[in-house]
Amino acid sequence: MDGIMRDFRRMLLAGLVVIMPLLVAVNGVLAMDMDAGHDMTSHHQHMMLNHALGMALEGHNLVMLANMEMAGGVDAMAQEHGNMMIRNGTTMYNEIMSGEHMTGMHHSGKEPMKDPAMAFTHNLAEKQLIVMDLLGKMPKMEAGAGMTMHHQHITLNHALNMALTGANTVMLGQMGMAGGIDEIDVKHGRMMLKNAKTLFNDVMSGGHMMKMHKEGTAPESNEMMQYTHKLAEAQLQVITLLEEMPGIK
Repeated sequence: MDGIMRDFRRMLLAGLVVIMPLLVAVNGVLAMDMDAGHDMTSHHQHMMLNHALGMALEGHNLVMLANMEMAGGVDAMAQEHGNMMIRNGTTMYNEIMSGEHMTGMHHSGKEPMKDPAMAFTHNLAEKQLIVMDLLGKMPKMEAGAGMTMHHQHITLNHALNMALTGANTVMLGQMGMAGGIDEIDVKHGRMMLKNAKTLFNDVMSGGHMMKMHKEGTAPESNEMMQYTHKLAEAQLQVITLLEEMPGIK
């Protein structure tokens, strides 16, 4: 019997030597892959926070579309629906960050000062809240250069929404619940994050923005452009955090 057990242990050890590198490799792509205690609860919270902000972004884009006053009665519909999305996105955000579940997690010891995963969640949420607050203060633009900036804001919001959706798609794949589909999710999500950053940079550093600055529509001399840059800086902080989220890289 002792000889059989020794042989079994040798086989088990040999099997682990072979399979462990494979498990580590797969884990880096599909499994939770969340450093500093990030677990599925954290991923679900991040996905819901991203969705809440995404609702607000889409809502504000509809309101800006309505402000262009190009479609008669459809403008009123766009404004009404956009405002509803903003309200619902804000309500969802508040429920995640101040609701019973978050309170219960804090009471159980998962506080930002003690838990790195919770600290990241609160940092992300704070940056997202700054964006939501700035969007709520967006002035109604007048025709001409104002409409150009409205288009810039819509495109910036779209870029951030791409990043949010990309991060959520990566996290979905990392739940490891759907075989080969998980790999597709992770790959596609990371592509969306990359493309979102490219679009953001095109808007803020591209030829059109530089041309507006040279022609006098610059942050130093134009209040609307100053707002555009302030909004973009806040959005970039969210995109950067999404890129740095444990499990996303």
